[in-house]
Order: sequence, then structure tokens, then C-alpha cells
Amino acid sequence: MPVFHTKTIQTILEPVAVQVSTMVVLDEEAGQGGTMPDLSEPVSAVSAAVGTLVKVGKETAESSNDEQLQQDLPRAWESAELASQQLTEAAQTLRDNPRSAPGRRLLISGARGILEAVSDLLLTFDEAEVRRIIMVCESVKEYLSVADVIEIMDDLVTFIKNLTPGATGLNKLIDNRAKELTNPVHAAKLVEHCDHVKKSIPMLISSIKLVCSLKASRSGDVSEAASSRNWLVGTMNEDLDEIIRILKIKTSKDELAQGDFSEMVARIMGTDEPRAQQAFLASNFETAMDFLARLDPREADSGFDALDKCLADALLLASQLEDATASESLRRQVAELRPLLERLQALREAGQLDSAEGRALAKEIAARMAELERTMQEAIVNKVVEHFVDPTAPAKQMTNAALLEPSVADREAQFAAKSKAFTAHAEAAARTALQVARSGNVADEATVVEIMDTIKHLQSLAPQLISSSKIVLNNPGNEVAVDFMTTMKDEYCQKMEHLKDLMDQSTDSVAFLKASEIQIHAGLEKAKAAVARNDTETAMAASTHAAKQSKRVLDMARGEAENSEDAAYVERVTQASEQLAKTVKPMVMSCKRACTEKSEATKQTFNQSADQVGSAVTNIREVVEGFHAPPRPPTPPSPELPPPPEEEAPPRPPTPPVVEEEMVQRIQLPVEASSLAFPIVEAARDLQDEAVKWSIKDNSLIAVARQMALQMAEMGRLFDASGDPQSRKELINLAKSIAKSTNDIIRLAKATAEACTDRRLKQTLLQLIDRLPTISTQLRIISTVKATQSGQRDQRADREASETLVLNAQNLMKSVKEVVQAAQSATLKLKPGSAAELMWKRRD
Repeated sequence: MPVFHTKTIQTILEPVAVQVSTMVVLDEEAGQGGTMPDLSEPVSAVSAAVGTLVKVGKETAESSNDEQLQQDLPRAWESAELASQQLTEAAQTLRDNPRSAPGRRLLISGARGILEAVSDLLLTFDEAEVRRIIMVCESVKEYLSVADVIEIMDDLVTFIKNLTPGATGLNKLIDNRAKELTNPVHAAKLVEHCDHVKKSIPMLISSIKLVCSLKASRSGDVSEAASSRNWLVGTMNEDLDEIIRILKIKTSKDELAQGDFSEMVARIMGTDEPRAQQAFLASNFETAMDFLARLDPREADSGFDALDKCLADALLLASQLEDATASESLRRQVAELRPLLERLQALREAGQLDSAEGRALAKEIAARMAELERTMQEAIVNKVVEHFVDPTAPAKQMTNAALLEPSVADREAQFAAKSKAFTAHAEAAARTALQVARSGNVADEATVVEIMDTIKHLQSLAPQLISSSKIVLNNPGNEVAVDFMTTMKDEYCQKMEHLKDLMDQSTDSVAFLKASEIQIHAGLEKAKAAVARNDTETAMAASTHAAKQSKRVLDMARGEAENSEDAAYVERVTQASEQLAKTVKPMVMSCKRACTEKSEATKQTFNQSADQVGSAVTNIREVVEGFHAPPRPPTPPSPELPPPPEEEAPPRPPTPPVVEEEMVQRIQLPVEASSLAFPIVEAARDLQDEAVKWSIKDNSLIAVARQMALQMAEMGRLFDASGDPQSRKELINLAKSIAKSTNDIIRLAKATAEACTDRRLKQTLLQLIDRLPTISTQLRIISTVKATQSGQRDQRADREASETLVLNAQNLMKSVKEVVQAAQSATLKLKPGSAAELMWKRRD
């Protein structure tokens, strides 16, 4: 069964599949009364290519030390030679007798064998390369296994000399392998895990050096240092194991999240519900709202389940909010929705889900659900603003406390307090980040998983930072301990800053600025009141916090400027940012002066400085909001109408019947579909459901997307109950048509991306576009494979081909849907007068 996980395999298989598909089409046409043309030339070309591949295989077997490769290659090239011989014999037979049935059967057998044999040969080569990389991974793991017995510096030097070449070689191998993979997600994860290993090596060396130092000085307990060393070895082994797992993947499926986040999510969120991982990989609100809009009884189970999950998430969020008003608002909205859902469920049980009463009730529920989602999003944004103001400060404060001189009387108590504050902040930041990931607003699943991976790493790293800080606290003056703590702190802060960046990318900028503005104004007013009553502690705390929040506003504003290619907008944001930057420090200094001198003049100066900060923050919000959500133009004044005529007006002509803008041929799922037809048609309908939301008027992208959905549905209906295509020719031609439509999608979407002034939106769209050619090519190849297997008795091979075809169809429809969604978002930020502009008008 052909595999497509590397570019080399796909590049070699594609031209072979094109030749084979031509032979299959000619065979079917001959079976309908036609005659076979002379196939000597194409068969000769295929045989020559196979001969070259077999030659390489034999030379490789002779020079390789890989026993498994030497064992597998002969079987693969013998199959290739046999299939090539069959093709040659078939071509000779059909040249002599163009209607020869045995010749046609031999032709298809040879064609099928060529595809399988070439694929087997390529896979055998590839598996040998994978084994080579895995051997290096295992050698690195073997070196790591001796880390726990190193107790003197000489042994550490030897350890470093042994570890370094393997780790360096692994980096090069993984970099090359990542460039070969057709799945960009797998490629990115390989590089990511390899980078983790590379970055962990200095920390591991530092931890071992600390163990050696403590052993040599006999100045303290080495258990904390040994624990940190063992933790680092464990995380590196986890990364190496994940590298090995990804290397072994041979499908195009995004097998990303093999790691289960459920336990971590349940612990952070304080719930025992095992659904945690699924809850953030898709928007429950989107599923719920789609169900309420269609009220399709077949979607009722998933629809009601999504509604229940939305309410449960709302209550969970409410339980974790510090703001009592926001918490109560969420609880009240959930309480009001419960009886409405119960009524809708009762209508479903009575078979009246799609009745007039059911639709009216669904409309009311949808409106309330939209309001609930807005309330939840506002609450989550407020938590992002609160917990990511200065997310690395607690770690720095704790490590600074560990460095206090032994002469400080309460240094242990100070450290304990800072450690407790650090732990509390780490948990709060993780909880907020998790809620962002679960909110359904994150751009793509890869970013969701990246957020989850970062949270997981921080949750694992936090106890190690506390441990390394305790070592410094208990061993004052030990520079090796300080170096290790600093290394761990830097790693933690770097990861926390990365999580902050992910939060900024995943949070609506206008919502963030609005929430920040409210909190900053409230903080400044609190500082003013404290200054007025000479409450120095409160005044300084409030003004300092407002300053930190203002710097976060600056971060967001600068990010907006860096992300945009709209020169006028960039200039406005930059000017507004410069104005705010000028006011923050003077505000804090004037607060200090007012608290010190306590004169009316200094208090008035502080009030003016605080107002300037508040105004500058508001100005940034207005600039950004005006760009992302410009106000509607004013309604033009009604023209002066002439006075009505004195005589009676003629009767108004009848209103013409309302004609729909366009007729939509909705895809219906097969009532009794084969296991192959149903999921393909279902995937096509999913794309159509997205495309029919928009009018095709002045939107070629939507027109092509709708056409692709119909083409894929037609392909699905080709398969009978046994899984065989009713027409092999039609299957191959449909795959070609879908490939052509894919090229049209790529062309139109690329034009939109190039004209988009928002760099993040552009990058997201281009990344999605880049996946389409690979998936489209794979569809053509696997359709050819499936066509050659029609009517054959090899059930295992046919089942594998069917599963691959279904997976590929689902991937293509899903990817096109994501391109449509990303293109719609990108269109909101096009260069003025762009020729790539598409009209996005909702049909509903």
C-alpha cells in the first residue's frame, strides 16, 4: 500500500501513478467496446524508471550494513521486476491483439504490481533511514542513562565528550528529516523536540556539576540536586521517545497529541471530568450553534452534548473568577438556559424538534448562548490581562529571596512567602492559559497543542525551580548552585514569556485593550484616592501595577504595528505608543514624590500625570479599535421629496415573488452507504456547510469550494456496498478534477494572502495553502491505487487503500474548509483597492 509521508516517495510515485491511471482508463474504455492503443512507449518509460530504482536497491544492499535492509530489499525489487515484466508482456500482447482480454488483465495486474512494488522499495529505503536516526536517538539515551552515577568532575568531562557528538549528529539528522516530511505538523514537532533536547543539555550539565560540587564539599544534602538532574534526564528521554514515535509515523494523519493532557487539565481546573482534552480541540459553541441553526435530528446527540459542555464550562469558569459580579452573571445565564434546553429536549423526544415551536425555541437559545459566549470571553480576557501583566516577576522575586545574605534574620520566611506566591501565580497563569486554549478562539489546533505543551512544561519546571532555589538558600555562597538556579530561572522565564506571547496571539487585541483600559483607569483612580489620604503603600502599589499594565498595552500595540503592513495604521499606532511610553515613568515618579512630600501641588501633579496615562491608554485602544472595527458611516440625510400629487395615486403593483440569489444543490448523506462512501460524502457535506454560508456573487473562492464539495460527494457515491468503484475511469477523472479545483483554490487564496496587510492572518493562510498540493497529489495517487484493486481478492490491501482514500478525502475537505475560513478573515485586512478582494456576503 503506497505511503506518502516523505517528499521523495511522493515525487517518485506521482509520475508512475499518472502512467498507471492512463492504463486503467484505457482498459475500462476497451471493456466498453473500444480497442487498446499501442502501449509500448509508456510501458517502456515505466519499466526504465523501475529498472533504475531496482539498480539503486541492489547497490544499496551490497554497501549497507543494515541487515534488515539487506533482508527486505530483495523481496521488494523482485516484485518490481515481476510487475515490470507483466507490463511488458501485456503491452506486446495488446499490440498484437488490441481486444485481448488476457492482455488487459495482465496489464492491470502489472500496473497494480508496479505501484505496490515501487512503494515497497521506497518505503524500505525510508525505513532504513528511520532506523539510522533511531539508533542515534538510542545512543543519546544510553549516554543519558549514566548521568546518575557521575559524582566527580573528571567523569562529567568524559560524559560531555561522549554526549556531544551524538547530540550534534542528531540535530543534523532531524533537521534533514524534517525537510523531507510531507506533513508540516510532524516536521515541526520533530524539530521542536530535538531543540528541547539540545537546550536541556546545558541545564543537565549544570545539575550534574552541582551534584559533584555538593558531594565534594559535603556541605549539604544532594537529594534536591539529584532530583533536578533526574528530572532533566527524564524530560530529555521523553523528547527522544517522542522523536522516535514521530519518525515511525507513515500516514498523513496529524497524529499530534498522543500525549494525553486530561490528567493535567483536570488537576489545573479542579475537575475530575475526563473530557478535558477533547474540550479544547474544537469549539463546543460552534457545534452547538450549528445544531441550533439546522435542528437536524441526526445531529441531536452531538448538538445537545455540545450545549451541555458549554454550560459546564461556563460554570467551571464562574467558580474560578475572583470577580463576584462576573461569576454571578455566568451562573445566572446558565440557570436561565437550563429550562429552555429541557424544553427543546422534550420536543426532540416527541419527534417535534424541527417544528415551528422547536425553531422558535432554538432561536431563543441561540441568542442566549451567544450572550453566554460573550460573557465567558470577556471574563477570560480579564484573566489574561490580570495574570500576564508581569508573568516572570514571581519567579525572579523567589530566586532573589534565595540569594538573601545569611545575616538577614527572616530570610527563610521571606523565601517561603515568595515561593508560595510563585506557586500560586504559576497555577493561576496555567489555569488562564488553559481557559484560552479551551475557548475555541485559538486560530488552529497546532497552536492549541503548543499552548498545552507549554503549560505542561511550565507545570513540570516550576517545582524544579523551587528546588534549585532551596539549594541556594541552604548553601549560601555556592556559586555552582547559583549558576544552576539561574539556568533554571532563565528557562522558566523564557517559557513563561512564550506562553504570554501565545496568549497575546490568541486574544482579541481590541478586547484585551478594552479590559486593560478599564483596569488601568480603576487602578489610577485607586492611586489618586490613596495619595489624597496619604496612604503611601496603597498609592505606590496601585500606580506601579497600572504602570505594568500600561507596559502590557504597549506590548500589544507594538505587536499590532509589527503585525501590520498598513503604513498609515502602523504610523498611528506607533505615535499613540510613543505618547503612552512618555507618560508611564513620570506618573510613577510623581506618585513617589506626592507620597514623600504630601503637598497639594505634588498631589495635583500626580493626578495630572495619571490622567495623561489614562488618556494615552484610551487613545491606543481607540486607534486599534478603529482599525479592526471601524464605525459605520453615518446614514445620509433623506432627500427632499416633492409634495404628493393631489389626485389619487395609482394602485401599487404587486410585490414580485422573492427569488433566492442562487440555488444550492445540498449534499445528502447516503441512506445505506458502504463504509467507504459514507465518510467521503460526509466530509464533502462538511465543506459545503461552510461554503453555503456565503454568496458566490463576486466570490470565486466560494464558488470553487462548493464545486469541490460536489465533486468529492460524487466520488463517494461512486463506491458500491462492496467498496468497489462503479467506474474506475470516473474515479480517476474525478480525482483529476478535484486536483484542478484545488489548484484554483490555491491560486485564489494566495492572491488574498499576498494582498493581506495583517502578517499573522497572511502567515496562517499561506501555511494552510501549502498543505493543499500534497493532499491533492496524494488523492490522485490513492485513487489510482484503488482503481487498480477493483474486483481483486486481496482484502487487506483493498481495506488499506480504502482507509487511506477516506482519510485523504477528509483531510482535503477539512483543509479547504480551513482555507476558506482563513481567507475570509484575511479579506478583512486587504490593501485598499486590491484586485484580490472577494465579496463575503452571508446568505443567511
